[in-house]
This record gives sequence, C-alpha cells and structure tokens, in this order.
Amino acid sequence: MKGRLAIAALVVAAAPDGAGADPYRLRADALATAQAPAGLVVLQADGKGGPFFAAEALIWVGGGAATPGGDMGLADDQTEAQALVVAVRARRSFGEARLGRFVLATGGLMPVHMDGASGRVRLQQRFALEAFAGSPVAPGLDGRQWDWLAGGRASRSIGDWGSAGVAYMHRRDNGRVSMEEAAADAGLQATSWLDLSGRAAIDLIHGGLAETQATASARKGAWRFEVYGTERSASRLLPATSLFSVLGDSPSRRIGTTTRWRAAPRLDLFADAGALSGGGEWGELAAARATLRLDDRGSGALGGELRREGVPGASWTGTRATARTPLIAGFRFAAEGELAFPDDSDHVWPWGLFAVSRRLGDWEAAAAVEASSSPTEVYRLDALARLTWLWEATP
Repeated sequence: MKGRLAIAALVVAAAPDGAGADPYRLRADALATAQAPAGLVVLQADGKGGPFFAAEALIWVGGGAATPGGDMGLADDQTEAQALVVAVRARRSFGEARLGRFVLATGGLMPVHMDGASGRVRLQQRFALEAFAGSPVAPGLDGRQWDWLAGGRASRSIGDWGSAGVAYMHRRDNGRVSMEEAAADAGLQATSWLDLSGRAAIDLIHGGLAETQATASARKGAWRFEVYGTERSASRLLPATSLFSVLGDSPSRRIGTTTRWRAAPRLDLFADAGALSGGGEWGELAAARATLRLDDRGSGALGGELRREGVPGASWTGTRATARTPLIAGFRFAAEGELAFPDDSDHVWPWGLFAVSRRLGDWEAAAAVEASSSPTEVYRLDALARLTWLWEATP
C-alpha cells in the first residue's frame, strides 16, 4: 500500500490551495485507480463558530502489484475496502479529543494506527496530560480478538524555550503482551542560536533501546548546522514512500552532521555526511541536495539530490530529482524521479511519480501515476484520479 499512499499524498500536495477559512466547510474527494478495482474516498468537515469540531474519513479499496514470479493484481479474496482514517476531533481552549480510527503519534512512542480515543488536557503550571486507548488496526480485514492498547504522556513546557515529557504504551495481540514501551522526549532552545532535542524509547519486554535520537542545531545568518545521532530497531521501521526509503530504511545506528545554506533568496543547499552501522559493520553515509524555488511563496520548486549509503552487503548510490510548478494556465504539476544503483548488482532500480491538478470553481480535479521497479517487485504501476467538490457556508 505504500506506493498508493505516496500518490495520494502527492496529489493532495499538488492541488491548489483551498478557499479562505469559513465557519463551516464540507469537502468530499473521490479517487480511483487504473490497476485492480481500487479507489479512495475522503470526506472532511469542520466548523469554526464557537467550539472547534472536525471530522475526516479516508477509505482505501485495495489494488495489486507485480512481484517476481507472480501476476499483476491480487487474488479475489485479497481485494478489500478498508478505512484508513475515520475520526472526529473536538478542540476547546483547555484541550482536545479524538474518536475513531487515526494514527497516534505522541512523544517518543512509536506511531500506531488504531481504533479508539485519545485526549489531551492542558493543566496549570504549564503541565499537560494525554491518554489514549483502543485496538490496533489489523492488516486487511483480519479479526482482532482481544487486541488492545493503552497509554499516556505527561509533559511540561519550560517557559518559552523548552519542553519535556514522558510516555508509556502497553499493547496486547490476542490477549498476549506484544509491545510495552516507555519513552522520554525533550527540547530546549539553549540560546538564541542553539537548539537541543532528544528522545528515547525503551522496549520493556525485550530490554534495550527501541529507538533513540539526539540532535544539536545552530543557526547563524543563512547557515544552519546540525549534529545528530540515531539508533533504531527493526520494530521501528515505518512503511516506505519511495524507492530511497525502501533501500535505506533498515535497523541501524547513524551519526553525522548536516549543513544547510540559503545561498540565494530562492536557493537552498544541503549536505549530510556521517556513518551508519547495519549488522554490526560501519559504512559511509553522504548526501547533497539543492532546492530552487520558482516563486517567492515556494509553491513551485526544482530539486536535485545525490545519496550514498555504504553498509557492507547493502551499499547503494542514488540520484533523485523533483519538480513542482506554480499555477500554469490554471494547472499545477508535480513530478519526482529516483534511480538507485546497488553495489552488488548490475540492476538499476527506478522509481517515478507524476501528478497534475486543476481547480474550477467549487470543483477540483487531480490525477497521478507512479511506476517503479525494486528488489521486491519486478515492476509496479499505480494510477489515481481525484475529483473534489468543496462546499462552504457562513452561519
């Protein structure tokens, strides 16, 4: 599903900005794919008169892919309709709450796709409490007998220059403990030019760190410098959104430094250099990226990137190009492309995506196509079309 979600995200990003914020708004999206019978339905509504309420729904109808030795498409019993997000959110001055199906991400805990409820309350003395409970979303239409999770987070803001929090999550699958984590996170603006942040999650079942990250960043004029270190276990891997993340997202330790330079009012340059460890062996990590904005707002931009990851047994070099246009005769276009060259193979793994959108009055239309070949799939082709109707009214 990772490819389709990437398409959906880019189609939304390529679409023109919506109308100004009115008190009441209803938005309906319908998307369809050209591969197996598949589609996506998005419904969003919100009201801004007095207390703030919002609702959204995201429903995916399954598709397919070509795999080594397999055929295009899924078997009949694998074609499915599944709600990805169906949630209602209420917000007041003292806190907020969510109910339904959503992705929970709080503090240093691992993000979880869940059915349930979560809430956050702001207390006196800059304290805040969060709590959540529900059932983890099972793959496809699988049942979830005795599957549940619960946890919470306590945090405190420290003046206007920092915050810190601790969190806990307990999860059971079929009644048995499958995950138990405790996490801490903190951020600090040490000076007007220096920021420090860190987070760590401990696996309470198997022991040891599930993930830890620490960064120190400094700003001076058009320059920004950062030193970072991360360690992540296999349990913390998230779905990939492009070929680079397919090849490079693995259990590892990373240390390095990044440099960002605003070389010109519309030109940003970025460099990343360091080392990463996979399977107990260390290798090089390097990246260079340039982004040129085509207008002052940055709604259009061109980008290019070179990347190298040299872990023994999984080394590769890649290049990436991106383009996003401002409005051209009422249309907006976006394209991305990647080529990855593994050290231990003569194959070249390509990935590409193209999207276009246009708004006509209360209607919005968009379409996108994604194609790729990777170590796990001989080829993959997905297409999405979206038609949106936007209704707004003032009470």
